[in-house]
Amino acid sequence: MYKFRSATDRIELMHQLVRDRVIPVDTERVAALTKSHKKNAKVPPIIKTALATYDICSEMTCRVEDFEIIVGNIGKEFLGSGMWPEWDASWLWQELEEMKLWELWDDGLYHRTDPSGVHMSMSREEINSFMSFRDFWKDNTVTSYMDSWAPEGFEEVAGLGILEMGSKMRTPIHTGHLVAGYEKIINTGYHTIRKQAQDWIDAHKGNLMGNDVDKHMFYKSAVIICDAAINMIKHYGQACFDKANLCKDECRKAELMKMGNGLMWISENPARNFWEACQATIMYQILLYQEARHPALAFGRFDQYTWPFLEADLKSGSITMDEAQEIVDAFFLKSNCFYRASNPKIAAYTGVGVTYHHTTIGGVNRDTGEDATNPVTYMILETVGRLKLHDPTISLRINKNTPDKLWDCAIETTRLVGGLPLFQNDEVIIPSLVKELEFELRDARDYGIIGCQEIVGCGNDYPAGNGLHGKAGLGSHGNVLMTALNNGVNPSNGKKGGLQTGYLYDMKTFDDVKSAYKTQFDYLHKWSVTIQNYVENLSTFYAPSAALSISIEGCMESGKDCTVGGAKYNSYGGTATGLATVSDSLAAIKYMVFDKKLCTAKELYDAVMANWNGYEVLQQQVLSLVPHYGNDDPYADELMAWVTDIYYENCCECYSKRSKYYKAGLYGAAQHVVQGSVTIATPDGRNTGQPLADATSPGQGRDKNGPISVFKSICCFDHGRYMDGLALNLRIHPSALSTEEAKISLRDMTKAYFENQGMEVQYNVVSSDTMRAAQKDPKSYKDLVVRIAGYSAYFNELPTTMQNDVISRTEMNSL
Repeated sequence: MYKFRSATDRIELMHQLVRDRVIPVDTERVAALTKSHKKNAKVPPIIKTALATYDICSEMTCRVEDFEIIVGNIGKEFLGSGMWPEWDASWLWQELEEMKLWELWDDGLYHRTDPSGVHMSMSREEINSFMSFRDFWKDNTVTSYMDSWAPEGFEEVAGLGILEMGSKMRTPIHTGHLVAGYEKIINTGYHTIRKQAQDWIDAHKGNLMGNDVDKHMFYKSAVIICDAAINMIKHYGQACFDKANLCKDECRKAELMKMGNGLMWISENPARNFWEACQATIMYQILLYQEARHPALAFGRFDQYTWPFLEADLKSGSITMDEAQEIVDAFFLKSNCFYRASNPKIAAYTGVGVTYHHTTIGGVNRDTGEDATNPVTYMILETVGRLKLHDPTISLRINKNTPDKLWDCAIETTRLVGGLPLFQNDEVIIPSLVKELEFELRDARDYGIIGCQEIVGCGNDYPAGNGLHGKAGLGSHGNVLMTALNNGVNPSNGKKGGLQTGYLYDMKTFDDVKSAYKTQFDYLHKWSVTIQNYVENLSTFYAPSAALSISIEGCMESGKDCTVGGAKYNSYGGTATGLATVSDSLAAIKYMVFDKKLCTAKELYDAVMANWNGYEVLQQQVLSLVPHYGNDDPYADELMAWVTDIYYENCCECYSKRSKYYKAGLYGAAQHVVQGSVTIATPDGRNTGQPLADATSPGQGRDKNGPISVFKSICCFDHGRYMDGLALNLRIHPSALSTEEAKISLRDMTKAYFENQGMEVQYNVVSSDTMRAAQKDPKSYKDLVVRIAGYSAYFNELPTTMQNDVISRTEMNSL
């Protein structure tokens, strides 16, 4: 069995502080941003955004804690957060105006706690300061520009309540949902990048023709952003020196001086060692956050781009493995300090204390195709396992030569920390990137995972994998089906807006049912993509991203911002969750009405519209007699394959000005719970308000024949088509992994699934009894981690609806 080493005392101290997190909210960023925007009100957004980032980085507080060896903060306080009013801060202004959800504690701060687990605090001084900026930002947000106009027909279809963005064209977050070019930053340095931009400007002075004006503004924004980064990192270096001058402990003093010298170096130059590579990555992450509210800045293949530095350090004798492990621990704990203040309602989708710094490890060498496992790969799993971190999400790339030792480490991590790592299949993903998105083989081999499950290129791709500005797709595929069976009216809210596809009880054949669903889905999904195309058309002007663009391959070479297509690869996409609910519902209609004729279409329609009240016998027949997806039954699986194919084929017909690829995804954060809460009962026997099936997983409790049957069912469709990512959740009882033989069985079962062209799987190793005990006695299960769908979370920080959703999933007691 793989043995995890213990952490150092200062790592344990920082871990406890992070675990007991309260997010102090401050207005430092808001103040600097507002001042900068007022000063540069008439400046084009591409320059104005860069100047604002420079001003923010110049005025921000640079903290160094006594226990830190990796430094950096996005707020004024440790674990603190600024605000991004240029995107959306209306929820906080409203809350602070009413003060119903905030209360004064004995520490003199106002606290905002929430059943979801979000815990923020603000001083009265910060509250007053924040409120003073409200009038300026009321009509100056990116969202206000997007809301100003909409395509004809939008209001009616939006009123239907199925488009995820709701009734307005809101854009509360940036599109930045990707793997930035961390490798370029740490190997090139800001001075060289700045010089490249300035050289172009100097060479074209007084000679700007055609598109040169656009290039000039891009390169000028790059110069300003590099200056912002250099300035900020030097301030951190000075903060280390200042801390050292006050330090009486000679060992810590020397360490702080070394950190300060390292920061001064990487402010302009490439990293020279492992610590500098890790620290430079964090510094760049902070720069990106100070620029905009990027939603999911994944670290990509951290083990690959940092290992050459550690390898050199080990050969020179300048570092030990234990020292390197402490740096990795510190890096990921620092990542856990970037919980940005956000609307607690968003936690219903995205989880609590989730940074979405998805980190990809393992896989193959991009040049040779050989297994690329290295010591940092193990160190990352060690950090997650021994500290029981629920964040960031870790994806382990599996190939045919993945070492058994790494399998052992990964499965032991999974046993300790529910749902981590995720297992991704190189043998499916790499050739599919080449086939579906025309990636070069070298770049396909270098893919990373972002957000929940999205597959992207590392440092060369602007993928918009979760949609443009968070518009990920349709709000509920269950409601799409029910609208199709209710003549274009969403029965969940009684709103019109869909196509008139008839009523279930008027459909003469099962092909009529399928045709109604396909017609409604095609219409509503293309509306969803239409809105994404609309907002991108505007956001390329209002929301450029020089901080991202300086690191992404293609942008500096072409003189184009990543938001307008400067990256080497361009795509966008969305996600569908709950498709098993749709396919099981279709199976119920086919079986009960058309094949076995156990009820009429009108009886089934009436039962669903009545939420099965008065039709309990019929509901039990549906649940017990109808074949369900997840049990290796072709009757159900063929319909799941049909539903997923409909989705994929529609995506293939979608494109934008920037990208000819709209990628299909089968994953979700926790959308299946939220979407289910606003979805009427469905023909599969599900009641109103219950969660939909999550991602590609079977409906909760519907899979009865064990994990192998689930694996066979999910392979009923071609996973390689879904290049926006795919998620399969399986819950394993801990007793099923109680022996070494059982762990080998899990490894071999996963291998067999991957050999059958399965793309991804994630395991929750937790019993229903343990979760129910945690509901009754939360303090005794403080560190219990579970996988929801697109993120992991501490069980006790989940709302009851999500806790019950995990409990309701089938518990596999044997492999």
